[in-house]
Amino acid sequence: MKRSNHRQAMIELCLTAFLVFGSPASAQRYKVIDLGTLPGGAISNALGVNDHAQVVGVSNGSPAITHAFSWTIPKGMKDLGTLGGNVSWAEAINDAAQVVGQAQTNSTADAFLWEKGIMQDLGSLSAGATSQANAINYNALSKTFTQIAGWSLTSENSRHAVIWDSSLNIVDLGTLGGTESYAFGNNCRGQVVGVSGTSAGGYDPFVWDAVHGMQDLGTLGGTMAGADGINCFGIIVGESSLPGETQTDPFVFINGFMQDLGGLGGSYGEAKAVNDAAQVVGTANVAGDTDKHAFLWTPNTGLVDLNKLIPGNSGWDLQGANSISYNGRIVGAGLHNGQGHAFLLVPAQ
Repeated sequence: MKRSNHRQAMIELCLTAFLVFGSPASAQRYKVIDLGTLPGGAISNALGVNDHAQVVGVSNGSPAITHAFSWTIPKGMKDLGTLGGNVSWAEAINDAAQVVGQAQTNSTADAFLWEKGIMQDLGSLSAGATSQANAINYNALSKTFTQIAGWSLTSENSRHAVIWDSSLNIVDLGTLGGTESYAFGNNCRGQVVGVSGTSAGGYDPFVWDAVHGMQDLGTLGGTMAGADGINCFGIIVGESSLPGETQTDPFVFINGFMQDLGGLGGSYGEAKAVNDAAQVVGTANVAGDTDKHAFLWTPNTGLVDLNKLIPGNSGWDLQGANSISYNGRIVGAGLHNGQGHAFLLVPAQ
């Protein structure tokens, strides 16, 4: 079966289960890989993964650096450098191993595109203003990206969601009536998701495309919500406060309907990413808000604590999952024997 046909079959199966609220099934179990840190460092966080098990994120190191990294199974962790300053971090990687994030320059902090060993400054909406790239898509035909999504300061010193096209021209996506907006995810169809201030004073999630512009997705009843990820089939995930503003839950948005995914017993949860097989990952507080755990949600299993899907003697407390590849590899950060390290979860055979 061709990969595109396989993906279509998988999504149809998942959506059927989603729409009929299928009975719970046993969740996939995982092997945990500790990604370590840059030399001399103690802390790392994995923020993106592609279908080739290439991982990106941020790590501290020695002497006193905090830099973006890429990680692969054969080569381990590689320092991606900066744009001339002391700090950088990588937010996302696509299947062409093109990486985006933010890096300090000598005077500010700018969005970057890293490719084949070169970090390129993407600039901003206003000369000398700060910008950040949060997502990069991939076109299977051209074998490269068509769009990068993020945010930039404007000439009025307000932050607006932006995209950079394949020629790296920057476009201001505007807002939902407020002064600020941020883009956090995009997909292969050029749809962008994020959060924007509204004219009513709250913050709502949005989806944007070149034809319809920015559209408000609404909330789960509260006044604060945002969208963090979107897959190639237009399924959107994020988080929203509930009426009363004391509870925030992860959501999945499909066909105009926002579903509350519940949580792990605490008062806060957020869905960070969704792959083309409709698997959702994120983080949620446990009962009493004493800790936060990484979770996996699927239409068949519902929301499951990822700590229950790894070996019990692993020494890990998985605290947050940030990205999931189409083939089910998950990255994030947690405590490994008390150390805050990035992890990669690989589905067990």
